[in-house]
Amino acid sequence: MLTELDPPYETRDELRIGRMLDQYGIPFFYRQPTIIYNEGKNDIWKPSFTMYSYGGAVIDYIAEADKEQIPQRQKLYRYNQIPAIFLGPKDLHEPNWDEQLYEKLQQEYRKAFDPKRYMLALCEE
Repeated sequence: MLTELDPPYETRDELRIGRMLDQYGIPFFYRQPTIIYNEGKNDIWKPSFTMYSYGGAVIDYIAEADKEQIPQRQKLYRYNQIPAIFLGPKDLHEPNWDEQLYEKLQQEYRKAFDPKRYMLALCEE
């Protein structure tokens, strides 16, 4: 059930993720326009969730039909220095998916504020 405080989520899975972030006390923006530099031009993307208090990390909910886009999106987020976590419908059916997501967020947070780790991640591409 949506409340008047909930953003207009596009899917039930995004509602579940938003509620999880609320339960963990993680502030976020839903579908926040984000500039992505891509092949010499700026594009506007709207990742599902943006968490500025976690180093600007984003959670990008990708429908099963669009999962082939994940490698390209990962590359562009990394190039634009935006920590990104990708979730799909299968991820939300895993046991303890919320705890796993929270742990991924913590890892991205630590990476975002550790320049050595960030540079190593870039070199691994």
